[in-house]
Amino acid sequence: MRTRTTVRGKRERIFVFARTGIGDIVYTIPALRALRQQFPEAHITIEAGERGHSLLRYCPYVDEVWVRVRPRGLRGKLLSIWNLYRGDFDRAVILDRSDEKTLHTFLARIPKRYGVRKKLFRRLLTASVEWDPNAHDMNDHFRKVVELLGCDTSDWRLELFPDPKAYQSLPEKLTQVGWHGERPLIGINPGASSPERQWLPERYAQVADALQQEGARIVLLGGAGDIPLAETIRRAMRTEPLMLTGKLSLDELIVAISGLDALISGDTGPAHLAAAVGTPVVGLYGATSARRYGPVGEKHVIIDKSTQYESGQARMVAIQVEEVLSAIRSVLDP
Repeated sequence: MRTRTTVRGKRERIFVFARTGIGDIVYTIPALRALRQQFPEAHITIEAGERGHSLLRYCPYVDEVWVRVRPRGLRGKLLSIWNLYRGDFDRAVILDRSDEKTLHTFLARIPKRYGVRKKLFRRLLTASVEWDPNAHDMNDHFRKVVELLGCDTSDWRLELFPDPKAYQSLPEKLTQVGWHGERPLIGINPGASSPERQWLPERYAQVADALQQEGARIVLLGGAGDIPLAETIRRAMRTEPLMLTGKLSLDELIVAISGLDALISGDTGPAHLAAAVGTPVVGLYGATSARRYGPVGEKHVIIDKSTQYESGQARMVAIQVEEVLSAIRSVLDP
């Protein structure tokens, strides 16, 4: 396998392996900003999933976004390695958990490779940080990795760059579902990537009814896959919520969340979107630890049952309606 030579005066090329989740990308953006500040003339390419592409396409800190295609079989993996090699990258910043990504950057002959040190391929990294099981899985690890490249991480604020067209299309959709400017406007995002991370729909309904009876408006959010869950909540309610579940693009969801007075959510991407746009979150955590996976920021109120009981679902069941109502009231009237 031939080695690379460095061409004097060549624009440095940096490749970033991102994770695929929405929350992962939220915490990747500060890392990209730090890289851009440290390497202002570099060409920065990032590979992310389809949702990551949507979040990054207007990001000013990157030059190119690759959409990750899961490689099929040996041929697919070899093609991924070849694409990396052909990219002629000087550095690889590996924010993905996968040891395979470390191996790919090594086989692609990228000279400098940075990531989180794990057992399998840790010696393939040029510089690495120790995996800390007590740290915030994304925020803390990503920060430490880019510090390996000399980046200044004192500016680690979250920010998003939605499609500007979403600011024009969202108001009409809100009007269509019956919102006429009433406040406070509280979002509920009931879905999650796994059922054990979801709170009980009947309890969401009780919280929504209580808040609407107090004068708030509730809007149900989520993707197309969350429509059955949102309908279950709506049918269990005595009052009528605003239904935006499955009706928004990711860009519109960001804009919608930015206009909320608060968001009630479990461990899922929209909680991190809210943190990025400055919307307070009432976070419901049981199956996972809020300390490791929760939204970052001081305005949030987190109900964390992750150290109680043995199963994730039992921990979520331990979250009571009155706890959530108390939390949302404290957010609305600090």
